[in-house]
Amino acid sequence: MSTESIHIGGVRRATPADAAAIALFALEVPAPEMSDSRAIFVIDGERGPIALIDLVQRADQLQIEHLVVAPAGTREHARTLIAFAEAAARAVDVRKVRLPSGVLPDDFAISLGYVGGLKTISTGAFARARDHLEAVGVPLWRDGTASVAQTLNYRGVWAAVALLIGLGSVSFAVFSGTQTTLFHVVAPAVLCALTSIFAIWQIGLVAAAGWRRGGGIVPLLAVVAATASVLAIGALLYDRAVPALAELWNIYNGDEELGELALSVSPDGTTLHIDGTYGMGSDQAVRRALEQNPKIREVVLSGPGGRMGAGFEISRMIRSRRLATRVETACASACTIAFLGGVDRSIAPGAKLGFHQASFPGMSTDDMFEANRDMKRFLTMSAGVAAGFAQRVLDTPGDTIWVPTPEELLAARVIKRVNR
Repeated sequence: MSTESIHIGGVRRATPADAAAIALFALEVPAPEMSDSRAIFVIDGERGPIALIDLVQRADQLQIEHLVVAPAGTREHARTLIAFAEAAARAVDVRKVRLPSGVLPDDFAISLGYVGGLKTISTGAFARARDHLEAVGVPLWRDGTASVAQTLNYRGVWAAVALLIGLGSVSFAVFSGTQTTLFHVVAPAVLCALTSIFAIWQIGLVAAAGWRRGGGIVPLLAVVAATASVLAIGALLYDRAVPALAELWNIYNGDEELGELALSVSPDGTTLHIDGTYGMGSDQAVRRALEQNPKIREVVLSGPGGRMGAGFEISRMIRSRRLATRVETACASACTIAFLGGVDRSIAPGAKLGFHQASFPGMSTDDMFEANRDMKRFLTMSAGVAAGFAQRVLDTPGDTIWVPTPEELLAARVIKRVNR
């Protein structure tokens, strides 16, 4: 039985020299022998073997003849030996491991996957990766034998990657560029929950490794660090994932909180008045108004803003029809994006235009990099705004508003004139 390449949990092959020590806790087990078809493997304690497994290789399966744990051993030693047996089966290209009745308690055997005393062993890449983790002492779902430092190295990376995947799925849903559906809300929410649970579990196993080490201040430090890490994960989710998912839910439900744009056309049919917040579907309402009133030559805008996407769509409609835009009172955020679509832009005395960078709840400035890059391209290339002005817009956080003076608006080519 070739097992030289298997290194799991300190398991080694017993030799005839171990016979006396084995007899102290496993009289029924025959003395170790150097056979190709049968071998005994042990886990050593401070004074010699404290657990053993007796394996016999048959034509179509690997059979566990005995599995004995001394009083000084634990159930984890039995679990490690079972993992070793399954790795040995893969090493000798056998797909089944038999565990005779009575070798382990029935409930324990079933928890390990042995139903009716037999388990079919996977030989794929995932199973071999699991063997590797057992070999280095860092099993995926339970504490192993690795040092605290090595455990922290492995599990810390796994926890970080899991959180990146979870939060990344939220960002992917936000920036998918497609219509927001229920899937865009539920899928990242579920993935975030699962990856967070996985990360917290790994952190808990780091604490378990600290306790396993025993003595001194290391166990206490491990628990404190684990607690701090769990709190940090909670804060991260509360700050990033929850606001973004809540906003996606609002978008999916039609932005009911934002309300609807108020649209009206002048008696002569040449001026469209747009007032209110820009929610999902606002651009469609404006499109219908423009199509139903082909004489419109000017759009008068007012409102606090809303969805940037709707603002850009309305801006494109205005520009494609070569319409003029005007602000009589105040226009901010997404409203200014629509305003900049005008080929002839003006404001009334005392009117205010408010600008800020693109933002989305839960998304950082780095997350919004591409969105703000697109905004800068729009400001400088499509709208013809001065580069310095555009940069000032991008430097203004999404939770604040920059209101330039009329002189600044004129100098930056945001408007052509202030109406008198």
